[in-house]
Amino acid sequence: MIPNNANQYLPGTIQIPSSLNITAITNAYPMVVTAIVNPITESNSYIVGQVVRLTVPRSYGMFQANNLQGQILAINSLNFSLDIDSRQFDVFAVPSGNVEQPASLAPSGSRNLQYNNSTNSVPFQSLNNRGN
Repeated sequence: MIPNNANQYLPGTIQIPSSLNITAITNAYPMVVTAIVNPITESNSYIVGQVVRLTVPRSYGMFQANNLQGQILAINSLNFSLDIDSRQFDVFAVPSGNVEQPASLAPSGSRNLQYNNSTNSVPFQSLNNRGN
């Protein structure tokens, strides 16, 4: 029997990196997405090669990007270069006031969950958002 004041061990769980709120998207190829990363709770655990999905509500202007998937080509601090051509899209603008849903970037697809036989790891997951 475990005493009432004892902590019970719970096995760690692997979590896919959490979604990130978007603050800017360029009209370019490759598309560059700027996101907010809370350095204490959500360290940037995204990596080059990962496939992500964009959620861009109509109130942000660039509705053509909503639900698009792209591969991360490069990461520079809070900027993610994606293999998406947004040159013909409407301009992205964060609406003023309260919005129902923020624009966001999140991991997408089962490719992010593949087990790699050579490295013995699941490359696009992180343990508590701290990397593999």
